[in-house]
Amino acid sequence: MRIAFTVNGVPREVDAPPLRRLLDILRDDLGLTGTKEGCGEGECGACSVLLDGALVQSCLVPAVQLSGCRIITIESLGSQTAPDPVQQGFLDEGAVQCGFCIPGMVLATHALLARNPKPNEEAIRAGLSGNICRCTGYERIVRAVQRAAESALPSTPIAKAVAATTARPQAAQGSVVHSPTTLEEALIVLRTSATGGAADGTGDRAADGAAETLSGLTILAGGTDLMLPGAQASPATGSVLDLSRVAGLAGVCIHKDIIELGSSTTVATLADNPDVDRYLPALATAARLFGAPAIRNRATLGGNLAGASPAADLPPALLALDAIVVLASASGRRDTPLDVYFTGYRQTVRRLDELIIAVRVTLPAPDTRQAFFKAGTRRAQSIARASVAGAARVDASGTLRSVRLAAGSVAPMPILLRETMRLLEGRVLDAKLIEEADRLAAAEITPIEDVRSNVAYRRFVTGRLVARFLREYCRP
Repeated sequence: MRIAFTVNGVPREVDAPPLRRLLDILRDDLGLTGTKEGCGEGECGACSVLLDGALVQSCLVPAVQLSGCRIITIESLGSQTAPDPVQQGFLDEGAVQCGFCIPGMVLATHALLARNPKPNEEAIRAGLSGNICRCTGYERIVRAVQRAAESALPSTPIAKAVAATTARPQAAQGSVVHSPTTLEEALIVLRTSATGGAADGTGDRAADGAAETLSGLTILAGGTDLMLPGAQASPATGSVLDLSRVAGLAGVCIHKDIIELGSSTTVATLADNPDVDRYLPALATAARLFGAPAIRNRATLGGNLAGASPAADLPPALLALDAIVVLASASGRRDTPLDVYFTGYRQTVRRLDELIIAVRVTLPAPDTRQAFFKAGTRRAQSIARASVAGAARVDASGTLRSVRLAAGSVAPMPILLRETMRLLEGRVLDAKLIEEADRLAAAEITPIEDVRSNVAYRRFVTGRLVARFLREYCRP
C-alpha cells in the first residue's frame, strides 16, 4: 500500500505492507538510522519516536496506521556542533556512553518536558520508565533532564508536535486494507470475514492492544501485542482491519449513574482522566502501572480485554467494579458481565463477528473503598506475577458490604475470589478475619509455575495483597 505522511516536517511517501514496522520504514526506507532497534518488543525504548505528538515505540507501530501522521525522530534536533538543550544536558552531565539508547531517551525527555516543563525527580523517572540504559547510570540521566528543564527549552519542533492536534485522514485503501471511519463499516467487514471463517463463531483469540488475526483478517487498534516478534503472520499476506480511525470508539463518558469507557480508549487516557480517577480509582491505578508511557499511549482498553491474558492489568480492576462488556455485531449489540466474559485461557464469549465497543461500570457509591495492587519484577514494563483488585463498602457499624475481590496472573484467566468474598461479606473486620481472608485467597487460586514465578510465591502474594486491601482500605 502507498502511504503518505510527514517525517520531521518533510512530506514522505513509501510503499509498504500494512504491518511493516515504522522502525523499519525509518531506518531502511528513509535512512533515518538515529532511531535504534534494541529489543524489538517495545521493552527498551531505543526506538522511541513521536507519532502525532505522542511518545511511541516505533517497533510496535504498523505502517497501516501512518497515513497522514506526523513523525518526529532524533534527526530533527540539534547537530553535532550545536546540540539542542536536552542533548546538551546529557553531554554536560556525562549521561552518554555508548549512545545507543540516548536518541530514545532524548525524545522521551522532550515529550515529558513539553507536557511538564518543571518535573520533579519522581515525574522524570516515570516519564523515562520505558527507556532502558545499560551503561550510563540513571542518576546522571535524571540530572541531565533536570538541567534541560532549567534551561527553559525553546519552541522546538518536538514541543510544537506535542502541543498540536491534527485530525488524521483516512488511510489509503487497498484490496487487503480496511480502514473504516464508522462502526457500521467495521462490523460489515468483520461479518464478511467471520462468515467465511470459523464454523461455530466462538472461542476466538485476540491480542493486547486490540489486535488479533482471525480468518485471514488481522484486526488492530493499538497493536501493542500484534507487532511483537512471532505474534503475526507475514505482514504481506491476508487482510487488515484497522480500527484506529473509527469514530466514537474512544473516550470516557458519564450517563446518569453509568460511566462508559470506549474500547479504543488508550491506557494513557484511563490513567490521566479525572472522571476515571474520581469514580474508578482502582482502574486508574491499574492503568498507571500498565507498561510505560510509550506503551500506554497506544495500548487500548478493548485490546487488553480481547487478549484475555490471565496477566492483563485492567481486567482485575474491572472485575472488582462489576463491569459490563458491550459487544457489537452487524446484527445488534449485547451486554455481557465481565465475570462471565472470560471462559478460559485466552478465550472469551465474544463471537467472531463481534467487536468490543465499550465497557460500562455503574458509578460506585461514594463510600466504596477501592484499590489495585500488582507484584512484578520491576516498577515499569513488568508483567504481573500476581495482581489483586478490591472494592467494598463499610457501613456505620463497621460491617463489610458489597465485597468484590479479583485477581490476575494466578489462574487461566482473570478471576473473582468468590470464596473469599463470601467469607468477608456481612462481617466486621478484625485481625482474625484478615488472617482468614489471607489464607482463603491463597488457597482458592490455581496458579502455575513459569519463568516469572512459582505456585508458592503466587499463593503467598495473593493472600498478602488481599490482606493489605482489607487492612489499609477497609477499616471503619
